[in-house]
Amino acid sequence: MKVIVYHINQIDKQFLALANHKRHKLTIISVPLDETTVYFAQAKDVVIITGDDCSVSSAILKKLISLGVRYMIAWLKDSFTGDLPEIKDDRLEWISVRNADPSDAYEVIDIINRWQKNDDDHN
Repeated sequence: MKVIVYHINQIDKQFLALANHKRHKLTIISVPLDETTVYFAQAKDVVIITGDDCSVSSAILKKLISLGVRYMIAWLKDSFTGDLPEIKDDRLEWISVRNADPSDAYEVIDIINRWQKNDDDHN
């Protein structure tokens, strides 16, 4: 799958790359997801948001959907703050994963692997 990771720190970046084993095409950027950076998600299957104080507006969610994003992972130390009803009503599947330890990157990649398998099974 084609994945973009927003606002990732160096340690999490290293663990995510190790967990991935070059299976998925990762695009990693250090800036947060916002109105100006949402366009980097063009042609991606999965968006991963990381970092503290992360929030996603309904306008950004709609833009992600219009760009073709199908999945989103909120990989955060604290609770996800976003327009959850908006996510539930649209074509964007999401999950929140607690980032208490960098090794949680393996859980993130596991989720992407399951989504890919599910997509492969339905095609």
